[in-house]
Amino acid sequence: MFYYLDGTVTVIGQNLAVIDVGGVGYACLATLNTLSKLETGKKAKLYIYSNIKEDTFDLYGFYDLSEKRCF
Repeated sequence: MFYYLDGTVTVIGQNLAVIDVGGVGYACLATLNTLSKLETGKKAKLYIYSNIKEDTFDLYGFYDLSEKRCF
């Protein structure tokens, strides 16, 4: 289970942020609030909620723990 990702933001898209951690790009679904605080090429730390099912493995990223708790 992931608790957070700490790395460089490489892509910001619609409801998506990609965080490069040690050469691996992690695609995180994110809220507009979280996305508004990120900048491509800058370091960021996202707290992670993992949604793992039979047919999916989704990571949800949150800028702070209070937003994650609301989720």
